[in-house]
Amino acid sequence: MEYTHYIYDDILMISVKGDLLGGSDEMDLLKLVENYSSMEITNCILDIEGVKHMNSTGLSYLIRMHNKFNEIEGNFVIAHPSYHVQKLFSITKLKLICNIAESKELAFEFIHSKNKKD
Repeated sequence: MEYTHYIYDDILMISVKGDLLGGSDEMDLLKLVENYSSMEITNCILDIEGVKHMNSTGLSYLIRMHNKFNEIEGNFVIAHPSYHVQKLFSITKLKLICNIAESKELAFEFIHSKNKKD
């Protein structure tokens, strides 16, 4: 797994490619999220368009990222899940607790709409 990240409009934007299977790269990704959330970045979009396979450990990392932003009253949106990953989200009920968008653009709109209400 590899990832890139940048800040846009006070939103941490992360794009992931490869499999989310719980390796050391995922730990680095979690540390990145923790670092930015401690620097008052309260919103994150995780674009997983490039992720084809995910196991329970990969799911746990997504939940931990979600919880990190939930703790600081921010927003965490998963964008671009593949068909197979969407099925996994349905089976595990992850889609009931996480915000999931079909594209980065919709994720961005979701965060802006939530921030306007606050």
